[in-house]
Amino acid sequence: MLSNNSSNQIDLVDGQQRFTTLWLICDFLSSIEPILKSFTYTANNEPRIYFSIRDKAQLFLKDKSSFNEFINENGQILKGVENEVSEIIPLVEGQQLIKEILTEFQKDKDFNIALFSKFIFNKINLTYTFIPGKSDMNRVFEAMNNRGKQLEHHELLKSRMLKKIDSNERLAYSLIWDACSNMNVYIEKSIKDIANLSWKNLYGDVSIVYEDDTISDSKIELENIDIIKLLKENQADEKEEMSLKSILDNQEKIASDTINKNLNESDYLSKSVRSIINFPTFLLHVLRVYQLKKNYDVNNAAEVIEKKLLTAFDISSNFDSSDNVKDFIILLWKSRIYFDKYVIKWVNSSEEKEEFHEIEGIQISKSIIKNKDGSTNDTISVQRVEVSDENIKCLVKLQGMLYHSQEMTTQYWITPFLYYLVHEKLTNKEILRKLEILDSVLFYSTKNINKLKERTFSVINQNLLEELNYMVKTNEYLSQFMGTGYPNYIFYKLEYILWKNREDICRIYNLDLDKWNKFRLTAKNSVEHIFPQNQKLENKHIEYISLEELERLVLEGKHPIDDFGNLVLLSPGMNSEYSNMPYKQKKGKYDSKTEIDSLKSDLIFKNTDWDWKLAVKHRNEMIDLIENYLEKLKTN
Repeated sequence: MLSNNSSNQIDLVDGQQRFTTLWLICDFLSSIEPILKSFTYTANNEPRIYFSIRDKAQLFLKDKSSFNEFINENGQILKGVENEVSEIIPLVEGQQLIKEILTEFQKDKDFNIALFSKFIFNKINLTYTFIPGKSDMNRVFEAMNNRGKQLEHHELLKSRMLKKIDSNERLAYSLIWDACSNMNVYIEKSIKDIANLSWKNLYGDVSIVYEDDTISDSKIELENIDIIKLLKENQADEKEEMSLKSILDNQEKIASDTINKNLNESDYLSKSVRSIINFPTFLLHVLRVYQLKKNYDVNNAAEVIEKKLLTAFDISSNFDSSDNVKDFIILLWKSRIYFDKYVIKWVNSSEEKEEFHEIEGIQISKSIIKNKDGSTNDTISVQRVEVSDENIKCLVKLQGMLYHSQEMTTQYWITPFLYYLVHEKLTNKEILRKLEILDSVLFYSTKNINKLKERTFSVINQNLLEELNYMVKTNEYLSQFMGTGYPNYIFYKLEYILWKNREDICRIYNLDLDKWNKFRLTAKNSVEHIFPQNQKLENKHIEYISLEELERLVLEGKHPIDDFGNLVLLSPGMNSEYSNMPYKQKKGKYDSKTEIDSLKSDLIFKNTDWDWKLAVKHRNEMIDLIENYLEKLKTN
């Protein structure tokens, strides 16, 4: 960052260390590539870098030989003279380090220092920004260096990708990238603000639209607009400049238009939202969808690891043309629209204590306001609202189950789900069923057991209905007395199936449907035994199973306390809360709560008492429920 000073010199406000290091490297290499001398020195042989308050440092740059008496044959400052030449120590050490590194490089027969010098001269670009000359340089420098934020990998990726696109087209694609990068704002709001668009630009000249089931039967599809054409037209409009006379002549009209624009275009309402994944992770999922579209081999599928973002994209191999980059950014745009439309977000509401998962639809309306002079203004308002469609409500619970039971940072299931959203025109019901099948094929199969990276990629080329024939045998699996060895996934999967069938279950077992409707999946990772593993001494008289039956099962290597019917998944806090209490005490504590710990818990605690026979009965009922659910996936 630069500023012109009164001496007709340029002050380097930010970037001093980088520039000095570059100067020292070029100074060393100028003996090999003389053209670099034009960068390091002026025609009068004055250093192009100037330290205004460090005379000795400046003298060293101009004439290094004048300090020979202070430097030994190894290029190091002599002991005892450090205080006298303290200004030049960083320069001497830097110069010596550069010499050592480049000397080491030359030991490699493939390293050509002359070509390296030419590379530096021809390839290094200096980007500079001039700030007003009267600015407070100290405040600017402090602000620049207190940002605490360096360029992120996705910003570097954007720069490298956009270089492939012609400069006259680049801005439109850059705006799309920037709009997609803000994952914590809905895409329609993000693109509108970043590209300075209007709702009319995005949604057309509609009369009145109310999308109660926006997601399944949307009358206005953002993904159907030609976003590149729209952005280019908007850029052209913004470039039209009015003459000073026309501005003065039309002040009233301009003021009126500004008021009307604020009136007509300011209406947007959305709760505070947070994406379940960050932008680099989203980019990697979109890259995987792009690779699927281009028929990449599964062995070359990108891995969802944020720190490997630049390596995964491998721009020189995968995005060597403008068309490929454009294709990817358009895919990024469409994927982001579908992501906001069909993938859960963390939602903050003033009416709720904690954030929760939700999929919100778009509601758009247009009204006509009459002005005093008889003219009219159209007001377009856009808001995100709760969706009443039962399929979407189930989709929220299903994705909540996947979110909490899978790797938090990768969420590999998003890749195939996004692929289907982008490439198939599906109804809400079909989308829900597609994800239900994907979930079971990916995570409840005896066949798909390779790494998630490959499994969630190759599944696109599989016959999903056929793959449902390779499901885990639930009866055998849940009859293994595995206790805490059961993975969290099976508990979460059961919670989803219970919630989906909540009306029938609440009617059959006489449970509170209103509580089940309000139930939300939260982070749980602690398996709790309903009948405690370790009874307190005063509770030893309470029998879970007869001694005779227990001995028989133990001989078979089975421990009935670890029966799936006697287990629930809770948060660590809930688990410690119940501890080793006897069943009736746990039931009393549970019944006093206003919210449900888990749906499985609610089914268990409807019982007055608890023993192994009831645990087996409950387990078998849950097995039947899961098997019926899987069977319906094959036939629906």
